[in-house]
Amino acid sequence: MRQTKKIGALLVSALFIFSSCDFTPPVNRKIIDAQTYIADQKYDKAVFLYENILESTLEPELRLKICFQLGELNSIYVGNYKKAAKYYSEAKELTEEPLWLIKIEEKLADVNYSYLKNYNEALNNYQRLTEFRPVLKRHDYFQFQIGMSYYNLKNYDKALELFNEIQKNSNHEYFIRSFYYIGLIFFEKKDYNMALFQWTEYTKRETKKENIVMAKFWIANVFEMTENLKDAYDLYYSIINDYPNPDIIQNRLNSVYERRAARKR
Repeated sequence: MRQTKKIGALLVSALFIFSSCDFTPPVNRKIIDAQTYIADQKYDKAVFLYENILESTLEPELRLKICFQLGELNSIYVGNYKKAAKYYSEAKELTEEPLWLIKIEEKLADVNYSYLKNYNEALNNYQRLTEFRPVLKRHDYFQFQIGMSYYNLKNYDKALELFNEIQKNSNHEYFIRSFYYIGLIFFEKKDYNMALFQWTEYTKRETKKENIVMAKFWIANVFEMTENLKDAYDLYYSIINDYPNPDIIQNRLNSVYERRAARKR
């Protein structure tokens, strides 16, 4: 059912994109055939046909829309994210219309961050999105993703600077989540007291159980690293039934138990 809805959405998008274009009959026929391939879930054939259309001499508006459609097909259905980034980038070069630029930049940011793990490019995408005026509705998300890009690039100082900026604004959508990642940064820096403080504050504010469990896992890590083995054991034990991979927790419990037993000997 979900796949059918996606196909329908893509077809509606395609019809909307191409309905206002005045193209020659051969191009018109190819576009209709490409839409038919999408309806039949023959995405590779749709991609091939759209790429063939791009070899024709096209008006910039039509080229923009076909490049965008190729980005959508490659990112959503074919899973060729390098191609998706290529076509989204080409589409961006063909327009100065703010609505198109915003939509394409969002697509590029998602592909670069989530799939290609190209955090440098994602960082640039998210920064450009935060610079649009008036401020975009998802500004808080884009700002948070700048911090996440820095974090994944292991540029912890810049990430910390960004998350601290978010933490100064209690109305920020990612105010609470910033505590979690500041904790991770301090843990990476081996500043366990600050990591513990951030995660403790985080668990006071967070309401999602799975997020609280992850924070408790890291708090237990801090206890383990600082030789507070009883506290580490008790906390690991308290989350064993809720942690996504109970085997990891069991291994930690076994390790902490052996260390405590060795102390007694």
